Amino acid sequence: MVRSLMFPVVSALMTVFRVVLLLLIELISTMLIYMYLNFYHIDLFGHLVRLARYPLDVIGMQVEYWLPASANTAYATLIGELGPKSFMLLTLGLIVAAIIRSGASFGTALLKRRFGAA
Repeated sequence: MVRSLMFPVVSALMTVFRVVLLLLIELISTMLIYMYLNFYHIDLFGHLVRLARYPLDVIGMQVEYWLPASANTAYATLIGELGPKSFMLLTLGLIVAAIIRSGASFGTALLKRRFGAA
């Protein structure tokens, strides 16, 4: 009875541990890439920040169209608080997370295929 309850609990804990570990790796990797770009490739960093402004402008225009009463508040939040740098960091984080998770899935599949582990 205890063994039948133990396996799902251990499996759930391992899954939670794996998710938290991946999130920490993604967060640290994203911040390192952001700092690297800011310190050593300032021209590319500036270009990416300028590019990040376009989606914010599109979102602002959509808010003006669909919610004209809330447009000023939403636009102030998007541009004032979020801003292009934060949007670029968010996008960079999503890209890094996708790459890391793809690599982790590929590595897991490769290990299963190589060693036949379940």
